[in-house]
Amino acid sequence: MAQCDPAGFETLRADLIEDCIRHSSKRNQRRLRGLQFVIEARRRVARSPMAAVLEIQAMMYESLFGLHQALMGGSRTGNSPALTRARVLPFRRHPSPGD
Repeated sequence: MAQCDPAGFETLRADLIEDCIRHSSKRNQRRLRGLQFVIEARRRVARSPMAAVLEIQAMMYESLFGLHQALMGGSRTGNSPALTRARVLPFRRHPSPGD
């Protein structure tokens, strides 16, 4: 269909996406619309359809990696909660020339 009727394919694609978002829970609809906006923006600025697919795939993997890190107890920056503890050193006040 994408080759025979590109305009019809795009209309069908948009309708199916809208239908899916509309039938999701109310609390997820705003997030899904935001995600769809980002995906559409990436598609528009991509050099080619293949570049768009690779860009969107990279977004998906980044999201999956973040979820994996969260589930494993780490964070996106690679700092685990155990590594965020530090010993606080007191500052010593040096006398200034006017003291």
